[in-house]
Amino acid sequence: MSKAPAGKESGTPPGFNGFKVPWAAFIGAGIGVVLALFLETFIRNTPADLSKNRLLYLYGVVVASAALFGSSIESMRQLQEASPEKEYRQKQRAPRG
Repeated sequence: MSKAPAGKESGTPPGFNGFKVPWAAFIGAGIGVVLALFLETFIRNTPADLSKNRLLYLYGVVVASAALFGSSIESMRQLQEASPEKEYRQKQRAPRG
């Protein structure tokens, strides 16, 4: 007798998959790098005079915050899916009136 997989078909919530969280962080970091490149182009074409150390710190903060954002979104998504309460997973729609 085979055991049914966890998920929508079996009725049991899926477990937390920690392997997806670092991947989401890497994707977020990639988005952060693209955003940092955009900021570099934007700052280079302004009259502001910033030191290289401050710019590197700014780019590091942008990339790190994007990576943190990606990992937190994936963690919250998985925790929401794994919630045993049906009311938490239901999508509630506001009545139109």
